[in-house]
Amino acid sequence: MKTEKSTYPGDKRWMLVDDDEGALTFMRAMVSKLGVTQIECFTSGEDALAAFKAAPEAYELIITDYQMTGMDGVELSRHLFAISRNIKILLMTGSHLFNDEVAAREGFSGFLKKPFQPTALQRALEAVASGKFSSSGTKQ
Repeated sequence: MKTEKSTYPGDKRWMLVDDDEGALTFMRAMVSKLGVTQIECFTSGEDALAAFKAAPEAYELIITDYQMTGMDGVELSRHLFAISRNIKILLMTGSHLFNDEVAAREGFSGFLKKPFQPTALQRALEAVASGKFSSSGTKQ
């Protein structure tokens, strides 16, 4: 498990889950600009789920990739929703199998189609954090 924590003003954690280290580094940099209290990065869905089970009330938002080795982002999210239906989850993917409508139906707080620009990630995070469904603007 790879976990990095950074402390910013506030008391909630955001979890980033992606099996691509470069993507985690990029997302962590973007999320830190929003003033997040703590950022935890995981390279596997299994490790992310274990951390969430240990302290579900500590997490404010989870950003996960869809396609990952082992447990994918949808399976991870289903486990997380079974623990806390109120958790906000932003799904990112380059897969053509997902679009805004599917993401909303699955219970995600937002959907972001890869590749994306840093400004798109920032807009999505701000929308999800404020309780709005974040649409990438993609339709199948």
